[in-house]
Amino acid sequence: MEDYKQEIINTRLGCLGSSDAKLLAQVAANGSVPKSAYKRLAVVKGLIPNEEIPQTAAVVAGDIIEQAIFAHLSANDNSYVSNPRWESKKFSRDNVKLISHPDIVKKDEKRSTLYIYEVKTTKRTVAETRDQYKEQLYIHNIIGKEICQALGKGWKLKLYLAHYSTLGLDIEKDGIEFDPSRLTLVEVRQRPVFDASRAMDIIDAFLSCFDEYYNEEVGEEYLPAEVRNEFAAISEIMNEIKVREQKIDEFKDKLYRFLCEKNIKSIRSEAFSISRVDDTEVHQFDSKRYLDDFAKEHPVKYQKLAAKYDKTVRRKGYAKITLKKEKDV
Repeated sequence: MEDYKQEIINTRLGCLGSSDAKLLAQVAANGSVPKSAYKRLAVVKGLIPNEEIPQTAAVVAGDIIEQAIFAHLSANDNSYVSNPRWESKKFSRDNVKLISHPDIVKKDEKRSTLYIYEVKTTKRTVAETRDQYKEQLYIHNIIGKEICQALGKGWKLKLYLAHYSTLGLDIEKDGIEFDPSRLTLVEVRQRPVFDASRAMDIIDAFLSCFDEYYNEEVGEEYLPAEVRNEFAAISEIMNEIKVREQKIDEFKDKLYRFLCEKNIKSIRSEAFSISRVDDTEVHQFDSKRYLDDFAKEHPVKYQKLAAKYDKTVRRKGYAKITLKKEKDV
């Protein structure tokens, strides 16, 4: 059982699995691939490496309970297996395979029955958990039925949610130990949750021409060479500008002190003119403060005025460059 997690991680390249079921359901419903799925599909296509799941207390607890339930069920029965890798022939496509790693499986030769157990360690109720993971359970269902057909005539599937309740436990503080009384096995009987064939067809077509992906934040090493070179040159120019601007500001401060000391108002030449601008006080209408006070005193009127005078301003997008150890530019 020690290596099953690494096997699951390895299959994220080239494959979608039951953990991607909500993504598949969204694609099937919308008829297209949403942008929120691009990063996951970039991993499938091999455009970016897979990111490891952070080992939070909840993740660690889930692994512990899954292994404990497997040991509990298989104590006197060696027909149980943990996390087999099933690949669908029916739903796999040229650019992406559909696979399943059910948590616990029992193949009962005498009863011609394939048992699947999906383990969930949660504070939610059984009903809430079953609804939350209905898409994932559905993937186990359709691939499990495909496995039954391959096993031969008469084989049937029984799918279970192995619900382990952590209600009242502080996993972050105390960790977790397996308590059989917290385990509930519920058989799951499902109608079709989404059209898996449609989802896989859409994703397959998308992947056929999906050849480039950038994360929202990327390292410089992932940029094309010509872009890196140009950016390095621009960065150097910007640093030079910063240094020159600082020198100009220092000179202007020094010059202002000189003009004040000598009581000079201006200096004129053919090349430049210098004027001394002394401190002044300017009275302005504080519109923000007025509106804040008006909103507190007359909230209903303020909402009506805000709606009446609301306007949409479109601002042109731009690239903001921040130099290291410098302010935004």
